[in-house]
Amino acid sequence: MNILFLQKPFFMEPLGVMYLSSSLKQGGHKVDIITTDEDVSQKIKEYKPQIIASSVMTGDHQMYSETIKKIKTEFPEVTFVAGGPHPTFFPAYLKESSFDAIGRGECESAFNEFCTTLEKGDDISQVKNFWIKNKGGEIIKNNVRPLENDLDSLPFPDRDLARKYAIISQTPILHFLSSRGCPFDCSYCFNHSFSKLYRDESGLTKQVRFRGVENLVREIEEAISDFPTSFVYFQDDTFILNQKKVNQFADKYPSKVGLPFHVHVRANLINPSLVSTLRDAGCYSVHMAAETANDEIRNKLLRRNMTKDQIISASHEIKKSGIKLMLQNMIGLPDSTLDDDLETVRLNQQCKPDCSWVSIFQPYPGTWLGDYCKNKGLYDGNFSDLDSGFFDKSVLNFPDERKKQLANLQKLFGLMVENPWLLDPEIYGGILSAEHDQVGQFLQDVFRGYRKKTDIDLYGFELPTSSHMKVKSLDGK
Repeated sequence: MNILFLQKPFFMEPLGVMYLSSSLKQGGHKVDIITTDEDVSQKIKEYKPQIIASSVMTGDHQMYSETIKKIKTEFPEVTFVAGGPHPTFFPAYLKESSFDAIGRGECESAFNEFCTTLEKGDDISQVKNFWIKNKGGEIIKNNVRPLENDLDSLPFPDRDLARKYAIISQTPILHFLSSRGCPFDCSYCFNHSFSKLYRDESGLTKQVRFRGVENLVREIEEAISDFPTSFVYFQDDTFILNQKKVNQFADKYPSKVGLPFHVHVRANLINPSLVSTLRDAGCYSVHMAAETANDEIRNKLLRRNMTKDQIISASHEIKKSGIKLMLQNMIGLPDSTLDDDLETVRLNQQCKPDCSWVSIFQPYPGTWLGDYCKNKGLYDGNFSDLDSGFFDKSVLNFPDERKKQLANLQKLFGLMVENPWLLDPEIYGGILSAEHDQVGQFLQDVFRGYRKKTDIDLYGFELPTSSHMKVKSLDGK
């Protein structure tokens, strides 16, 4: 069976789709990918897929539904399937969208079974993880199967899938996962809903799962032997959850791979021994989330369960070791003020990261904090307002002046951290309150310059971005 993944243009390896592709190919299916800004109709005519699948994030869901609706009029015989975060947490999307089926949760084995069953002409309505829309519009709902505990049994992600795109083939970075799952319960994240889904439907027994170090290192060795690579990026939510695993990794990685790498860490798990182990293994840079300087907002509202002192201490420990640090932050949180946001700037000044990254809070429905915003009248729960990309605007019911300040502060944030004199109210007051057409281009230029500096600081080179993407034609020309 021919399966075609249809995705909006991407700027990094789409690991989720790549894992699905390798599983499908292992099951004997053919797989290809195309982006929404290409000639999809021509590709379908040439490739003749029986299934077109998309991984859908909240914020992109309406675009995908409208795109599929147009394609369906020309190719009604194709089965259209959605997976990813939005269908997983909001399965009612199936009824309102143009898709014929949705896959929920982790779907390597489930999607393979779905495709094989459909190819044989058998009944797909009982495949676990899938909700099916029958010809009468009725929705057939199946529970999810248990999570795969043996991650080493999964085939490595299909890295050939997306390499026809210059933004993938020209980047010196390859991405990997050493684990799946997160044990924490931050209120702005879907992790709680994910746990509940599996606990209710399949009896969740083990949410966080780790790959064997030998399996992980073997994948990296194979990947870099096939592709010129300067840098390894681990996409785990938190790479340092299991210090024993980190120690095992540090024993093997330097001699087997030896490339600089990047990981995500958490402040209240950082200790001198762990940082030394990461550094000696070749860790070049890390992401760590501070989120906000306000202790009450960070711990009671965001449920981060860490102190400001832990964030500062962890930052200093990382910096002292010579590892580069990106500190991640949020502004525009519910119950917060501009003073809280500026205090977060000051926290970053104390932490002295190589990059201070900031996003404007997005109240995703289905998260505890998204529902909190809705219940307080700060947000009406309209999915179409949400941002799946840069998070550069607030959708909360803040006064227009507050929204304007947030949009301007986000672009100025990193510069303010590095230049404390910008925290003078006589200086920032006018800039943050300025209309976008007055300061917009200036702040965009400031942010672009800061982004370039960030890439060089954290990776040693400037990363390609979506604006650099040059899509090759489907015949490779």
